[in-house]
Amino acid sequence: MTPIRNLALIPAVLAMLGACSAPEPTPPVEEATVAAPSTVRVRGTVQSLAGDMMTVQTYDGRTVSVPVAADTRFVWVASSSLSTLQDGDFVGTATTGPKTALRAVELVIFPESMRGAGEGHYAWDTPGVVAAKGGTPAASSAMTNGTVASQSAMTNGTVESQSMMTNGTVSSSESSSGGRTLTIAYEGGTANVTIPEGTPIVRFEPTERVSLAVGQKVYAVIPAGATTAGFLAMGKDGVVPPM
Repeated sequence: MTPIRNLALIPAVLAMLGACSAPEPTPPVEEATVAAPSTVRVRGTVQSLAGDMMTVQTYDGRTVSVPVAADTRFVWVASSSLSTLQDGDFVGTATTGPKTALRAVELVIFPESMRGAGEGHYAWDTPGVVAAKGGTPAASSAMTNGTVASQSAMTNGTVESQSMMTNGTVSSSESSSGGRTLTIAYEGGTANVTIPEGTPIVRFEPTERVSLAVGQKVYAVIPAGATTAGFLAMGKDGVVPPM
């Protein structure tokens, strides 16, 4: 195959990585010879490891090859609970519904070393907690990273089909049997997010590449402009990375 034909394959490779409805297996990422034009997120189970290449079977049945590098950041995704949430914590939450009525489908508590990561409000795709159960991409979704300004009691409710992500720092806490509501501030705005009872709560724990193994549930991110994973989260003790 000539270099020209290799370059011609790049748009298809990237499109198939991001599409949950692709009818054919995704060509391996290593065939790409230029940087990815947009962020690619891969969620699934590690099938094999060979050198700098990780093969993942995604939740929609595709097989995707994800390159890792010396500067790839690795974290464990460990099970946690709202009882461990402290005022001032930096958190992230994938949510459903419109900006005026966000409901969490998962909550991540970040280590101090990751405070401020991805702060802002931007487009998101199907969270892992939804994808692992056969859920499809939402018609409208976003990511919001910021600082939790307050928390209050809430009542139970039903999670909708849209998805968003909100990250921030906890400043106060109040809860009830129905769950909790967080007010999360980020540069340029705020978001109120309800955390229903039963929402998966996890923590990121920094680790090293040696922790990566076949059979793990993973969430990998290939940043825009890159050809290798910049961030790789691995489920600890069987946890499915829910973000």
